[in-house]
Amino acid sequence: MKNSIEGSFIPVFGIARRDPGFIYIVEDQNRFKIGKTKDARERMKAAKTWLPDMKIHGHKPFWNISHIERCLHVGFSIGWYAGEWFSFEDSNDRDLLLEGFAEFSDNDKDKNSINFIYWFNNNGMTEFIMEQNEQHLSLPKFLKQESWNRKSKG
Repeated sequence: MKNSIEGSFIPVFGIARRDPGFIYIVEDQNRFKIGKTKDARERMKAAKTWLPDMKIHGHKPFWNISHIERCLHVGFSIGWYAGEWFSFEDSNDRDLLLEGFAEFSDNDKDKNSINFIYWFNNNGMTEFIMEQNEQHLSLPKFLKQESWNRKSKG
């Protein structure tokens, strides 16, 4: 893509082109791992050694993968299970993750990085970021709190 040089900016929203890589989603026993990697092929190959029966839902290229991964973990905190794993009691939450993720391009970091902002904001996940910041909680504490709140209401 023209001008997609690391260190430059995407004109829309002034998104910095840094921290390039892939966001991936794998599934095992109805649990979903949302992770990041610099090398998607090697990561999926390695993951097959410790989860041979996993289903790979995909890996999509983005800029700022550390930030995007963190946003996804906070945005889907209601389904947090452990570490980077999520389990959704509500199929709407699972569908939001999987269907939304499938819509991202397989090869355009610029497009995905812009569309992520629209998708994340339009699906109410920004409120979770705001809540975490307002409570001054670390990501692990926020994930535990939100998943506990879900379980206690169920």
